[in-house]
Amino acid sequence: MRVHNGRLARSRFRLVLSLLAFNCDRLLGATTAQHGLTAGELMRGVGLFAAIAGILILFLVEFLWRPRLQPSTYRWLLFVGLLLLPITILLGVTTTLFEETKTVGSCASCHVMDPFVNDMMDPESPTLAAEHFRNKWISDHQCYACHTTYGVHGTLAAKRDGFRHWWLYVTGTWNKPIQYSGSYPNSNCRACHEGTVKFEEVKSHQALWLDLETDRLSCFSCHGPPHPGPKEQEVSAGNQ
Repeated sequence: MRVHNGRLARSRFRLVLSLLAFNCDRLLGATTAQHGLTAGELMRGVGLFAAIAGILILFLVEFLWRPRLQPSTYRWLLFVGLLLLPITILLGVTTTLFEETKTVGSCASCHVMDPFVNDMMDPESPTLAAEHFRNKWISDHQCYACHTTYGVHGTLAAKRDGFRHWWLYVTGTWNKPIQYSGSYPNSNCRACHEGTVKFEEVKSHQALWLDLETDRLSCFSCHGPPHPGPKEQEVSAGNQ
């Protein structure tokens, strides 16, 4: 009788998981068909499914199935509900965080970035960021495409700077207007432009290639600023 009850409990458990998987698949499928699905959205759905499944498993095991489960089955279900599924949730949350920080909306969530985001979306702005955005030269994640060395995706130095910026933000001790310290590496520009016919045919690029490659000469020296300078930020703040 105990073996029969154990098999029945496992069958019910598989049925519940199948129903959850079917409903989750329908939800993700509908989202994909209507809007497309990014890695962040996918992992958000996986994390949500894992959370629901984990809570359901623990509830069923502890309050409904425990008297009828074999000790080994009981331990395995607890292992799934208390360890495997929470790990899946953590992976889903982490992936979602990493993917969301690539979006323009993530940058715009800090109001100190408003002058830069607003300028990028300004159809009249002459900055490089606005020009790239206006001409749709970067299809998505426009901020991250040029700042790939920054934040959680970047180098150790970038994480150090990111922590410093976070500290200045939460303590409200940053200086206004914001000014960029350091130098922007030409390799970020070259990652997209190098190798294209339009880039390679420019005589000045050919003549100054060694200086551009070693960052002795900045791309901004000829192509102008990527974002509004201190004076433009003050004007933008005064207009708001």
